[in-house]
Amino acid sequence: MTFLNVEGENGLVRDESGVILNTNSSEIEQARARKKAMQAKESELTELKKDVDDIKTMLSKLMEKIDGA
Repeated sequence: MTFLNVEGENGLVRDESGVILNTNSSEIEQARARKKAMQAKESELTELKKDVDDIKTMLSKLMEKIDGA
C-alpha cells in the first residue's frame, strides 16, 4: 500500500483510497488515553445514576412504612 503525505500536515498521510491516516504515534496514544478517560467518566456517571435511583427507591419504601405505621 502506498501513502502520500498530506500537504502542510506532519504526521498525516493519504492512502490509495483517499482516506487520511494519522501516523503520529504519540497523538494516537493521546487519543486512546482521552477515549479511555471519557469511557471511565461515563461508566462512573452511569453508576452514580444507578446509586441515586436505588436511594430514591429505599427512601420511598421508608416513607411508605412510616406512613403506614
